[in-house]
Amino acid sequence: MAHLYKKLKKGHEYFYIRETQRVYGKPTTINQVYLGTADKVEAALGKGGFSPKEFGSVFALNELDRAVDLAGMINEILPPKKRVRGPSLGELVFYAALNRAIAPTSKRQLANWYETTDIQRIRPLRLESLNSQNFWNHWDRISDADLEKIKTTFFKKILGLLPEQKHRLIIEAADISAPPKPSVFAGMPQPDQEFLAEHLAQQKLGLALITEWSHGIPLYYQSFSGGVPATGFYDHLEHLLSKVSNLGVAIEDVTLLVNQDMDPAPIIQQIDAKDGMHFIVSYAPDFAPELTEISLKDFRPLPGNRNAQLSPVAKEEEKILFYETHATFWNHPRRVVITFDPRSFHKSYQDLGKKVQRVRKEILGLSQRHAQEADQANALESIKTHLAQLCLRLKISPGLFQLNFVPEKGQFRLEFQLDHSQMAGVVRHFGKNILITDREDWGVEEIYDTCVTRAVLGPGLGDAKSSNGGRPYGSPKDNRSLFQKALLPLYHWTDSKIRVHLFVCVAALTYLTLLSQRLAAAGINMTPNEAMEELRELRTAIYSKDSEGKLKRVLEEVNDRQAAILKTLGYVVEDGKVAAL
Repeated sequence: MAHLYKKLKKGHEYFYIRETQRVYGKPTTINQVYLGTADKVEAALGKGGFSPKEFGSVFALNELDRAVDLAGMINEILPPKKRVRGPSLGELVFYAALNRAIAPTSKRQLANWYETTDIQRIRPLRLESLNSQNFWNHWDRISDADLEKIKTTFFKKILGLLPEQKHRLIIEAADISAPPKPSVFAGMPQPDQEFLAEHLAQQKLGLALITEWSHGIPLYYQSFSGGVPATGFYDHLEHLLSKVSNLGVAIEDVTLLVNQDMDPAPIIQQIDAKDGMHFIVSYAPDFAPELTEISLKDFRPLPGNRNAQLSPVAKEEEKILFYETHATFWNHPRRVVITFDPRSFHKSYQDLGKKVQRVRKEILGLSQRHAQEADQANALESIKTHLAQLCLRLKISPGLFQLNFVPEKGQFRLEFQLDHSQMAGVVRHFGKNILITDREDWGVEEIYDTCVTRAVLGPGLGDAKSSNGGRPYGSPKDNRSLFQKALLPLYHWTDSKIRVHLFVCVAALTYLTLLSQRLAAAGINMTPNEAMEELRELRTAIYSKDSEGKLKRVLEEVNDRQAAILKTLGYVVEDGKVAAL
């Protein structure tokens, strides 16, 4: 409830808008906005809303949780301690998952973020209880065995929300690593910096995630300390499938997505020998350079709806192209699909141009500084070494550049040129991807859609800035997949915290994909990220709503897309509030 509140300071009156709410049964001030003196209040009240807060995103995901009840489920497994006040363990996990699904922050910033939302009208709590120490105290209660119980109960509940049908199962596996920000090392002695850097470099977590095909809703996951096992991964795959089978899912149609960081040979050998198991391997063009020699004139536009998702106006030059053939890999003829993404090509080409200019500038500048040195041989070697190191940092080949050192009046002059044949070979790979599979029953668009569009992990999972190959689940401002955005940065260094954090992120992914399922069922062609962007713009604010000037927090103007999303959840907006249909 909002009301004007007056304070006297040195004989002067100052006014505030205060909002109160019962939190844990007690009236609590949840928001306070400074207005100023009486004349300023009178002038301001006619200008519109005060203190806008994000509402739609938090409301929508909280509504999806009503069928899941993540907090209640966890509290049944690990009941709250009698003397603990504030949010329970289950509630803290839910608040963390909600944040990760919408706008991931560190635990230190969590209360500040929630203060910008209208969480108090949806799920009231004392924000000061969302501090990092409180999270650690509660999360330390979750043992490995407890986490397995939580996972099993959670995914059983999720499976119960899905329509009864034969599910296509997709399995992905990737290593997770997130280097710390430079600010982490600020003020540390050099030996401590070196120790921490070495520790974090060795810290790696592997993840295998199994989802249903249509919307990517998670059905189970397994983590690995030290990364995805290099050998014996198929045994872990069998264990993962047995977990899903125990939940009641028929293991009849399974496709493993293999990225180029994994050794596919032993895995594919076992997949070949088992009915119902299939694979799609994604490789960069340099895996089979002869396939990149195929002229783009022989490529065709990718069929299906994928091209329509690239742009509101499907320009001919932006369409994904493909070329299909068969070739022998791993002792058997395999179906091969080579794809070409023009947008990815142009981006890679522009990035290469910027890198070439940087190399040119640095090398020419360095040569001018070394030109008059007495030891010319040492100077030339220094320039070559600098070029090699610079190319390593920029992830390009030093073979792209030709350096000729021409003697001139006791000095040398550097002639810096591009090797155009080498450059043409590099550019020929841009925008291309090689997909190898044993799925002869799928159309090309299904293969591409599964491996590129619906994949949530991807080979660049450890890099928060990595591209995702144009997946529509990424917004124009952030190309990471849904899961990558929720997972990274980790903000955690200890294994026990990372285990719980990983479950929180999978739960966040689950809520987003459940939203995607609701939208699709209602015939709304909108990705989870697009829906979340719309919902984040649906805000509440304090307005003076009647002749008496009473203050009320109500929804701001709702557009058609926001109204359509709310309708899929069973709500409409009436008199500035959401009401059940």
